[in-house]
Amino acid sequence: MRKKVIMLGMVLASALLLSGCLFRSPDDLYRQPEKSPGYEQLNAAIRTVRTGLETEFATRVEDVTIMAGDNTASIQLQDLDGDGLRESAVTFFRVPGIEKPIKIYVFNQIGEEYVPTGVVEGEGSALYAIGYAQINGEGRKELVVNWQISTGAYQLGVYTLDDVDLPGGELDGDEALAAVRAMTRADLMGTERLLTRCSVAADGSSGCRLLDMNRDARTEVLVTRMDPGAPSSQVELYGWDDGAVVSLSVTDLSAGINSLNRIRTNYLAGSYNQPALYVTSTLAEGGRVVDVVAYMDGVLTNISMGSDGVSRELIQGYTDVNPTDINRDMVAELPTPYQLPSYGESASSNFWLIDWAQYDQRGKRSHVLTTYHNVSDGWYLVIPESWRDQITISRNDQVTGRREVVFSHWLGEDREPKAFLSIYRMSSSRTGDLEEEGWIVLREEENVTYAARFHEDGWNSGLDEMDLLERFDTIKRSWYNE
Repeated sequence: MRKKVIMLGMVLASALLLSGCLFRSPDDLYRQPEKSPGYEQLNAAIRTVRTGLETEFATRVEDVTIMAGDNTASIQLQDLDGDGLRESAVTFFRVPGIEKPIKIYVFNQIGEEYVPTGVVEGEGSALYAIGYAQINGEGRKELVVNWQISTGAYQLGVYTLDDVDLPGGELDGDEALAAVRAMTRADLMGTERLLTRCSVAADGSSGCRLLDMNRDARTEVLVTRMDPGAPSSQVELYGWDDGAVVSLSVTDLSAGINSLNRIRTNYLAGSYNQPALYVTSTLAEGGRVVDVVAYMDGVLTNISMGSDGVSRELIQGYTDVNPTDINRDMVAELPTPYQLPSYGESASSNFWLIDWAQYDQRGKRSHVLTTYHNVSDGWYLVIPESWRDQITISRNDQVTGRREVVFSHWLGEDREPKAFLSIYRMSSSRTGDLEEEGWIVLREEENVTYAARFHEDGWNSGLDEMDLLERFDTIKRSWYNE
């Protein structure tokens, strides 16, 4: 009887706790989520600015789409004063038919209202990317804007809002609100600190990067420029010096670049977390080249550059992989593919292994590991060093719904290789009881299973089931689209 009473009490208590959901009216359940405090006030302020621009220029004001980068929202909440709170809202307008059609407005809250506290204008036809960084070391963060002037033409601008004469002290109170309301667009205009030509890559990555390259606690601006008709393309470093944003250093990219493919930042190996720029390009004669640019001994340096004016990091014949942090040590590794031997008429003539290397903070290049990458099936395997010059690879896709890669022991050009390991990608509906049949399930994802099996009487590769599980992984899409 006592147990029944306890159970009844628990049921009643649960009902009371859940009553906020279970006994709400249908109207409450389907009501839209409440907007955050200040949402309506911010929207009202944006509408006021839009209406003012339309009245001033007698035209319809358009919204602006930011094409690339980390900040692409139409309204961006930013911590411009560095206090840890995202108290500034940044939004974007385009006024057709005027000299500087794109207007970037910064809003801050005073009391319960939002008001404009900064403006940046640009001549571009579109806004390619925008970033925010503390470049001068004081005041509000600078706005770093990549303007698209026309198709294929870009300019990088750096603008400070520190010169905007806002009311002293904290933005608060009726007097401050009245003072800011009285300011015109000219009063709120940011100061242009830099305007220079910039390039972007074929994958959409901007040629501008914000990094503390010289480790002075201020952010520097790296600008990449590609010049097909010039002897070489360049990366230039801009930073704060003697009250201005100036060019601090410049270095060449590989000679003969035909197009930029991919621009990424990462680190060099070592204990200092030295940032570096990794620029992947296509050479005019074909193939890809990766330039590694770092700040060393007070100058910007292409630490991968060879004596012939071209980076040592050439990718020829197999271009399906890019620099990436393959071993997850926070340092980018660079790929060097090499082709495997083939037997007879085998289709393995187009199979490659990839040696991955990284540079350290002294510019020294070191081998890290070797992989086989199956890009079409979405997986890779870390290859033991003992397999070097010992294997070849082939495919067997004769079974519907199953794609097989066969690893074989290489016995020379005049002897047939001996299969010792197969790795499969198959639809989950065809997997059945793989483990009971002696297969090794490597990974299960939505509608796809990756599995492996060792061939009987095959070469002793030195791997067991646990080794395969540790060495196998799926290719992360972000490696190619980040």
